[in-house]
Amino acid sequence: MRLTDIHRYPVKSMGGNALTESDITPQGLPLDREWLVTAPDGNMLTARKHPAMLLWQTEADSDGLMLTAPDGSRQTVSVQDMNQQSDVTVWKDRFTAFTTDHAANAWLSKQIGTEARLHWLGEQSRRLLAHSQTPLSFADGAPYLLTHTASLAELNTYLDEPVEMARFRPNFTVDGGKTFEEEQWHRIRIGEVEFEHFKPCVRCVMTTVDLISGRRHPQQEPLSTLAIARKAIFGINLVALNQGRVHIGDDVEVLSWL
Repeated sequence: MRLTDIHRYPVKSMGGNALTESDITPQGLPLDREWLVTAPDGNMLTARKHPAMLLWQTEADSDGLMLTAPDGSRQTVSVQDMNQQSDVTVWKDRFTAFTTDHAANAWLSKQIGTEARLHWLGEQSRRLLAHSQTPLSFADGAPYLLTHTASLAELNTYLDEPVEMARFRPNFTVDGGKTFEEEQWHRIRIGEVEFEHFKPCVRCVMTTVDLISGRRHPQQEPLSTLAIARKAIFGINLVALNQGRVHIGDDVEVLSWL
């Protein structure tokens, strides 16, 4: 088996960036989900309620972020502008991040259609993964998400309209091996880095959003089929057991099974 794709998503629920290689840290891929959109009270805003967020393009580096809205307009924010501490909530986790009075908030609110605030995780996350006490980004609940091309091919045989892997927003995509076998992997090695299966990934309504139109599928596909066939599970969440670097084309080896 080989690693065929690497993606990061600088802003939670917005578009991602394809990479050819990346460092691996306990927190996740560098710049992955290090930015978050919230309501004024700090509760996260995501594509579950605002599906058009998935159509936004994002580019990030260590100095800041550039957002491109679906209408093509752009806004740049520097990490130096993110100079106010503010509490944010991601699911059950309440922790401190950084925000700003930058004009980006007004622009973001207008584009999304609701009052919104932009937050930056900071150089060191104040959110911890409970089982290991390692830093965690604004990701749903684990540093890494892996999917398998064989599993997508199998799922698509049940659908009238096949879906692309981008619907599932993985960090890593693996090719080779048997359909859905990833759900039974305990430990794997990608290149020089070992990972451990943290939990299966139970999918939500975000998978039903067409990534061109921003509209949800009227029959909630592929989630409806996935819920019946796989208990809505597609892909696995991982934690890294060491630091290193991975590259597209790296061998993927199963070290142990559940």
